[in-house]
Order: sequence, then structure tokens, then C-alpha cells
Amino acid sequence: MACTRRTAGLTTLALLLALTACSGEEPSRDGPVTTPPAEERTADGEPTEDAAPESGTDVLELDPADIVAEATYTLPGTDDEVTVGVLPLEVDGDVMTLRLAFTPNSAGADADQPVAVYDMYPDNSFKFRPVLIDRENLKEYSLISDTGQDWSADSTALKAVNGDTVVWWGVYAAPQDDVETFDLRVRDSLPEFTEVPVQ
Repeated sequence: MACTRRTAGLTTLALLLALTACSGEEPSRDGPVTTPPAEERTADGEPTEDAAPESGTDVLELDPADIVAEATYTLPGTDDEVTVGVLPLEVDGDVMTLRLAFTPNSAGADADQPVAVYDMYPDNSFKFRPVLIDRENLKEYSLISDTGQDWSADSTALKAVNGDTVVWWGVYAAPQDDVETFDLRVRDSLPEFTEVPVQ
């Protein structure tokens, strides 16, 4: 009887391993993952005119009413501007997600070229790591990291063309205290956003 149970268990394990190998997918350790919608096609199999943009542009339409704070700044040494919009902080269990909407406004010859979020802020730092500040309780919240990788969108791969908006996200620990707002420091060289609401 024990032999039969062991054989059945091994068979189930082998089946699970085979299915996993066939799928070719591994769980991500980089935080939330978004799956692009399936491309709509006509009866002839061609993409429709309203098909989603190619992966890598990550353009997102936002309701302006969702933006709770906004600032526009000029990139040093250029006439190019970037508008940054802040969306409410979203708490889900033990984590809190920050979303920032970046819109490049380029006046240069490369205005039709995609711009990475990494190039949309004026500091030449290695990583984009906004900090959330709980001034009432004298605490700062940094991006969650795991084996050297931040739980956030890749600021070098996330891009938008001139006038379009791209949304960067980052995951933080949920508030330790009962607070309704945080201040946000995107960069040391930029003014802070104040009283970003938690929902």
C-alpha cells in the first residue's frame, strides 16, 4: 500500500515538473508584473488600428483626475521639459505602491524618439529610488529590495515618446503608523511633493 502511494506521488510530481518545463515561465522577483492586453485583429488576421502600442513604449492613458500632484521641470543643459504626475499611494496588505506618471515635452530634433524614465530626471545617479517621508513619525520609506534588485519598474526600459505618458511604479513597505499622507522626494535636486494621499 505504501508503495502504491509513493508511486502515485512521484507520478504527480513528474507531471507538475513537465507542465512547468513546457510553460517556460518563471515567477518574477521584481515585484508586480503587468501583462499587456491581447492584440485585437481583424477577420483577416491583421492587427486593428486600435491595437496596443509595441512593448517598450508602455504608454498609458490616465484620467487627469487621478493625478494628486504635478510638477514640470527643465532638464539641465536643454530646453526639454518633463512633467511628473503623482498618483495616490495604494496599500495592499504588507506593501504600498507608488506610481509616477512621466510625460516628456521635448523641443529638440529627437522629439519623436522614445525617452526612458531614467533620462527624464536631471541627476546622473545609478538608480531611480524615490523616497516616501512620514514627517509626523520621523520615518523614511525606501523601495523594497531583494538580492540587489528593487521592486520597481525598470527606469531604463520604461519609455514614452514626446507628449505621451508612461507610468513608473515602485513597491514599499506598508505604513507602520496610521498616516493618511506621505511627502515624496523624487530627487534631492527637485522640490518635494507634499501630502500624497494613502488609499
